[in-house]
Amino acid sequence: MVKHVLVSIFIVLQAGLSGSGSTQNTLTQVYSANSWQIPFGEPHKLMRHYLQPTSDYSAGHRGVDYSVQIGDEVRAPADGVILFQRHLVDRDVITVAHASGITSEFEPACGLLPSGSSVRRGQPIGSVCSPDSGYSWHCQTETCLHFSVRLNGKYLSPLAFIGGLNPSRLLPYARG
Repeated sequence: MVKHVLVSIFIVLQAGLSGSGSTQNTLTQVYSANSWQIPFGEPHKLMRHYLQPTSDYSAGHRGVDYSVQIGDEVRAPADGVILFQRHLVDRDVITVAHASGITSEFEPACGLLPSGSSVRRGQPIGSVCSPDSGYSWHCQTETCLHFSVRLNGKYLSPLAFIGGLNPSRLLPYARG
């Protein structure tokens, strides 16, 4: 599993999403800085996968959605610092800054800790809360929590960090 996660992260970093600095150094920092986990104490059903957009402004799904109940506890997926936690537009959002330019974000989630608080992997940071009436749920038939990850501002699949991302496979190329 770890080998597949590292391969996935390495491929993304090789694609130029690491920002400034050496790709290999960033990969080493990402892997050695923290181990990651799902943002819950117990497993939740994954409802919607990450869908890479073709550009910064095109359609896609820049995170994953888990089936939840209002009041479910949200935990830090890795060590970090609460960067942001407040009501934004039509829902509450929690953003955690991690090592090496990585941030994770959860919505709709009401924070327990003030911005600037240090958190450890698995520590409760908030709970799933009700958004405003105009909020458009990511899951059509169930209440869900949206979980996203960015590396230097570029979205990546959270599954590359917590596991569950299938490795890329090269297909044979027929010349001719």
